[in-house]
Amino acid sequence: MTLRTATRLGLGLLACHNLAQNYLLNERGYVAGNLAVSGALVAIGHSAGLAWDEMGLHPARSRRGLRMGAWASAGAAAAALLALGHPAIRNYLLDERAAPTPGTSVWRRALVRFPLGTALFEEIAFRGVIPALLRREHRPLTAETLSAGVFALWHLIPTYRALASNPLGMAMAPRRRALAAAVGSAAAGVFGLGFSWMRRRSGTVVAPWLTHASLNTLSYLAGVAAWRMRNAGDYRRGQS
Repeated sequence: MTLRTATRLGLGLLACHNLAQNYLLNERGYVAGNLAVSGALVAIGHSAGLAWDEMGLHPARSRRGLRMGAWASAGAAAAALLALGHPAIRNYLLDERAAPTPGTSVWRRALVRFPLGTALFEEIAFRGVIPALLRREHRPLTAETLSAGVFALWHLIPTYRALASNPLGMAMAPRRRALAAAVGSAAAGVFGLGFSWMRRRSGTVVAPWLTHASLNTLSYLAGVAAWRMRNAGDYRRGQS
């Protein structure tokens, strides 16, 4: 497979999967679907002649990535605790997706869905295969910037949907909500550049994967805790 064909195929696969993930896949199919697309992207990169090291998937570099990811994860844990401890910031954690509902396994979402279904897939795609393909035709910084742009576009639909299910977002006018979604997606692109820096410094996607997984998992658990704190407060007020 030629490099240009592989790049177009990889980007086209991501575009189609973005729509499928947001509008077709249910919760049960989320992890399996994302892991299947991860494997397909790696196969596309391999067919275009990319080495494991180029895609950030060489096991020999994983130790350095583990160390870097562990430090970043500790920072994410501290940020989550600070957010929970501040009442005004805590309101931003009240996402309906973290609200306690019957039949929802909090720990499955925290330990499987986010680390494997979200973070592993996105790091393989946006810090592994796609930038490696782009680096064959562009300078490294340009390739990482383009990949971060694609990462921002990937988050546009889910960011808007998250705002629509958040009490603060629901209070916004539709146009303002759309603007907030665009800003949030751009922020994801900036985070993507940070993840790319970690991947470049460590030589592996392990570092950004651990960081990404920690951010997603801890923000979700903080949201669950925020809902429980709110519900407990409502209960105490009802008893008084």
